[in-house]
Amino acid sequence: MKKSIRYFFCLLFLFFPCLILAQNNISNVMMQAFYWDVPVDEANKNGSWWDHLREIAPELKDVGITSVWTPVPAKGNWGIVDSGYGIYDHFDLGNYFQKGTIETRYGSRKELEEMIAEMHRNNINVYSDVVLNHLYGGDENFEKNPVVTDYVKSGRKEAYPEEDIRWIDSVAYTKTHLYFPKHNGAGEPNYEWRYWNFHPSSENDSLTDFTDDVLRPRTKFFGNDLDTYSVEVQTRLCNWGKWLRNEIGFDGFRMDFVRGLQPEFVSRWIRGLPLLNGKQPFVVGEYWGSAKYIKEWVDSVAKGNANVHAFDFPLKFTLTEMCNNSGNDFDISRLNHAGMIRNNEGYALPPDNVVTFVDNHDTGKEHDKWITKDYAMAYAYILTHEGTPCIFYPHYFTVKQYDVNDHQQIVEAPTSLKDTISKLIEIRKKYIGGKTVVLTETGNPSPEKVTKNVYVARRQGTRSTSGAIIVLNNNDTDTLSINLSVNSQGFKDLSDTQLVDAFSPTNKVKVSKDGRVTFIVQPRGFSIWVKENEL
Repeated sequence: MKKSIRYFFCLLFLFFPCLILAQNNISNVMMQAFYWDVPVDEANKNGSWWDHLREIAPELKDVGITSVWTPVPAKGNWGIVDSGYGIYDHFDLGNYFQKGTIETRYGSRKELEEMIAEMHRNNINVYSDVVLNHLYGGDENFEKNPVVTDYVKSGRKEAYPEEDIRWIDSVAYTKTHLYFPKHNGAGEPNYEWRYWNFHPSSENDSLTDFTDDVLRPRTKFFGNDLDTYSVEVQTRLCNWGKWLRNEIGFDGFRMDFVRGLQPEFVSRWIRGLPLLNGKQPFVVGEYWGSAKYIKEWVDSVAKGNANVHAFDFPLKFTLTEMCNNSGNDFDISRLNHAGMIRNNEGYALPPDNVVTFVDNHDTGKEHDKWITKDYAMAYAYILTHEGTPCIFYPHYFTVKQYDVNDHQQIVEAPTSLKDTISKLIEIRKKYIGGKTVVLTETGNPSPEKVTKNVYVARRQGTRSTSGAIIVLNNNDTDTLSINLSVNSQGFKDLSDTQLVDAFSPTNKVKVSKDGRVTFIVQPRGFSIWVKENEL
């Protein structure tokens, strides 16, 4: 008997961490904790964003945020106003004077480390944005570049941008000689970058165009395009990732513009990261493209023994159409197989490889990509469906967004959205886990024509709950009702039970003995139904 008990507890010891991990994956809710033009005191060369994030860490914990995605921490070519994507010096996190400033747009290195420490005290992981595709230089970084001189004169393949060249006596000078103050911190190398570190890096190297969704590792789309085929360049970039994990304390990373990197290098970079709790740190890549190419990228990185998430751009743009268009112009049944997880064209990804979102810093800076109304419907979708949902800071904290090219174009989420998102996170953590079934597709809905405006899906539950049912109505004016079966194989039987709307518990419906129920939902609205005895 004693041996049996010991055996049971050994098994529990082995499997309990896996159960906790699975539950954490289900409950993981990210926030993109910045946007394109976060405030900065340009006149006094002072960044305050790290301080701001440190201050709101307890609030984020209380609402249920488990991880934050933070901006590129390194010094940029445009100094105090640089967003970080104009990256210049990887190892200057706001502690060396260059490009006219010590601090970055977001603050000092000390303030960054204090912010990370406070997030960790509140059990929030911090994922840093990283740029591995390029480096920018200024006028002081011009150097004689014999490779580009020959490249331009020979007219080989894709043209080198003339605006990035200074011609002196028929010789091309490029902004590719990057040099920095002496670094003296722990683990900080004293690198210098030269023209042979960037494409075209030799007489046999050529640039490529940028016309479609495919990978373009040799495209000079931003700044100086790093030659990530070079062993020296790879080693330097891998050392940066290790340093950010070991010395600075980041828990994971968002990789910028992965279309500019060959997957083999991405795999190597991820494999080189120090482990977090014995596992590979969280990594999500920005592959802005169609489902086909996003899946190819994730699968290619996996072949190199690295696991990566991808942002669900196809889902984002489908949700944008749903929110911005009228119910007459958007057939909501398109949600049945929207995005990377539910894709039925052969390009689906597992939920554990997908980060869903409504807007981000890039879509938030260009008005033609904004969600401009009915934000709550989009968040109701991503916070009840599979994948890791990522909340956009300006949506939650009601920050005005300006188009970077036309400041007359402004959008601002309603103040009520904050409470809506907070409630959705609470519901997600309490009720939601496992797989999804679209009931308007499988539950024999009646009347069937209503499925053009009404979408109903069910999520499996947790170990203690029976899951939840999400109902969306994108009709502009009409309250609609739909009758369907809510039971499905692998889901707990809801027959002859009472359901309540988690947002309005006085609203109740009874599931019949044969498993059918009628939902009524307001125009441009949603409801989430759970078992009454589990509320």
